[in-house]
Amino acid sequence: MVTLFFTMTTKNYLQILITSALWGSSFLMMKIALDELTPFHISFYRIFIGMLFINLINRDRVKLSVEAHIRLSLVGLLWMALPFYLFAKSEETISSSLAGLINGSTPIFISLVAITVFKEKINARQGLYLFSGFVGIYLISFGLNSIFVELNFGALLALLASFSYGFAVNIVQPVIKNIGGIKSLKITLRYGSLFSLILLILNEPFIMPTLGNSLLPILLLGIGSSGIAFLSYYNLINDVGAIGASIAVYIVPIFSVIFGFVFLNEYSDLIQLVGIFIVIFSAFQFSKIKS
Repeated sequence: MVTLFFTMTTKNYLQILITSALWGSSFLMMKIALDELTPFHISFYRIFIGMLFINLINRDRVKLSVEAHIRLSLVGLLWMALPFYLFAKSEETISSSLAGLINGSTPIFISLVAITVFKEKINARQGLYLFSGFVGIYLISFGLNSIFVELNFGALLALLASFSYGFAVNIVQPVIKNIGGIKSLKITLRYGSLFSLILLILNEPFIMPTLGNSLLPILLLGIGSSGIAFLSYYNLINDVGAIGASIAVYIVPIFSVIFGFVFLNEYSDLIQLVGIFIVIFSAFQFSKIKS
């Protein structure tokens, strides 16, 4: 992976920067939007606006098999509707920086699901890095405290969201290979919008974001994080492959901490920063062996 990093083009570096910065900013945007909207509203609006944006810039008709529709509907639920709600809900009780740091555990959960559910084989060194990755996840989420002594509900919700990402990435990969990233994203956003709308109708009254409060962060979430960032990420996968594109995911927590500190005066504990370093290092080494 190190060799791949140094052979990337300027375009690839920009794709990494855009993707990680927009995804990193999403935790700040959700925190601000919570002043007016509920997590159900935030989840629906960011997916729906992203869906409109992507379908406007790409109007090609998409023909899919029944299996592809089933896979993309699951991805719409597990990569968008459910985790977007869970992260927003988690930020009612934890900082945006902590939510972003926990999101950094996603590559470890991707590997865990690939091994336990999809029966991907690993060697002993990869098993060691997977274990060290979970040590890092624990330090990020609970520090040096026992999970049973100081149960952090918000952190658990964020962990569940990251675990959901782990399932979704494994499910969507075969579809991306067959029909391409942009077409997969278009259909996934449609299913995600449907699922998040159902959750919203069942749980909350309909509220529109207002100009002076949540409209700007919601637009940035929808067009930026759910639209441009995903599009940039899928294009990066097409250019350098999934392993190279994973670099963007590793950088997301760094941006979430920076944005939380600059705009919300949030501070992260040293032990949490040590934890995210362990997670990133472990995921990087795991992928390096795999590649």
